[in-house]
Amino acid sequence: MIDQVFKALSSPWRIEILKKIAKEPLCQCEFEKSMPIDKTTISRHVRELVLAGLVEIEQRGVMKILHIKDERIMEIIELAEDMVKNERERV
Repeated sequence: MIDQVFKALSSPWRIEILKKIAKEPLCQCEFEKSMPIDKTTISRHVRELVLAGLVEIEQRGVMKILHIKDERIMEIIELAEDMVKNERERV
């Protein structure tokens, strides 16, 4: 399971989705408006996040509302970003 989590975090698009829904649950359709990738690609990224256990989907009619399952994932992302930033400053 941990390999699925890190695989899910390996895409900048999936990290972007996580960051957006960490602020508030959003409809999957919102990403179609705000991200320069097509609907099918967004769906694929969302599926990866769900399979990794990071996101859950609440179906409201035709709308798919995305929620972060465990807020601690954002701490992992922040730690990784901080590590990268520190490494860049060292070089």
